[in-house]
Formats: sequence, C-alpha cells, structure tokens
Amino acid sequence: MARKPLYQIVEADMVSRIATGAWEVGRRLPNEFGLADEFNVSQGTMRRALITLEQKGFLSRKPGRGTIVAAQAPVTEASATALPRLLDATGSPLVMEPFRGRSGTRAATPAEADLLGTARVAYLERTLKHAGARAALEELVVSEATLPTLSEDAAPDLTQHLAEANLAADRIEATAHAEVTDMAQSVALSTDRHTALLCVRSVAFDASGTAIAVQRLKLAVPGAQLVHISG
Repeated sequence: MARKPLYQIVEADMVSRIATGAWEVGRRLPNEFGLADEFNVSQGTMRRALITLEQKGFLSRKPGRGTIVAAQAPVTEASATALPRLLDATGSPLVMEPFRGRSGTRAATPAEADLLGTARVAYLERTLKHAGARAALEELVVSEATLPTLSEDAAPDLTQHLAEANLAADRIEATAHAEVTDMAQSVALSTDRHTALLCVRSVAFDASGTAIAVQRLKLAVPGAQLVHISG
C-alpha cells in the first residue's frame, strides 16, 4: 500500500482539530514557520497543507492578517439534527444581552424571499454585549406576515426569542465561518480593525419544515465557538 503523503497527514490532523473545536472558527493560527515546527514538518510541507485547506474553505489567508480558521469541518449526518449552541472560551454557554438596536420592516432580499417565501420581512439589528463589553452584531429577519414587529429587548438566543413571540422552532440549523472586521464593524464593536469574527448563520424551521427566521451573528469574543449538542 502506498504511503500517504506527509502533507495529507498534516491536512487530516488540522481538519480534525477544526472538526472537534480544538481550533475554533475565527482562531488566528501561527505563521508557516510556527506551524511547521508544531507539526514537526518542513515549511514546504506545511505550506502545501495550508494552500489545500484554504482552497477547501477551511482556512482564510490574507497578507498582513495571518491565517484564521474560516469554516467548520462538514457537518456529519449524526450532528445534522443536533442542537446548535454558542460556547465561550471556557466551554460554558455564551451569555449575551442587548446593548442597542433598531427594528422595522423592509423588502426581503432575493435570498430571504427564496428562503422565507415572502416579499417583505420584519428585521432587527442589534449590538450585543458579553461580560459588560460590546461583543457581537446581530441581524434577525422573519416574514412580516408571520411577525410584524421584533422586540429590541428580546433574548439574543434564537429559540428563546421566537418562543417569546409565540413562535415555535422545531429545529435550528446553524453554520459558522470566519471574517475580520471592517472599519464600521470595528467602531460598532469597539475593537481593533481586522479583529477576527466568528460569523454564525442560524435558520429556524417550524414542524412542517418551513423556514421561519434567519439570524446572523458576528461575534468578536475570543475563543467563542459553535458546537452541536445531541438532543
């Protein structure tokens, strides 16, 4: 049997770290030299592994910004129905609270119209706080016909928010990727420019399988991660 190339062994190890959450989305990795030393391989081998993982979407590499974990490993069939949860760096549930926000109604974007089956949506845009500091930007949209207004004081947790509005979510599907802040986001979150963000998109479905809400979170909480917990 042919021996597996060393760079593929490194790739598999790195993907495993991403899949298990050991390397959370948004984590900034050491440079090539540091990673090569950590994995005990040459810089060339590490560079090839990094290029491949970037092409697959697991990593984002930008000059001057370094390498960050950009996406989770693919969700397995077993975890597809698991409950998504946000955890802090200690592994505890990430607790956030509203800081400031605005709400209203507007025309749905093409993607929202396709997902929610509506031409108009009610929206909520908020800045959330964690441990007393600005920590996340939130955008939530629902069909205007389903819920004409969204409360700016509602809980950031999507399931709880919908329950407070008398909407039952049968399941929630969540995915995560990483970005870095632009100037406006840095100001809103009171962070340095190019701060790593954990970006989580959650879609709530009712018992019939119809999408009823979409929430987008951009979190500047070091060590925060999205996990899926089996029910």
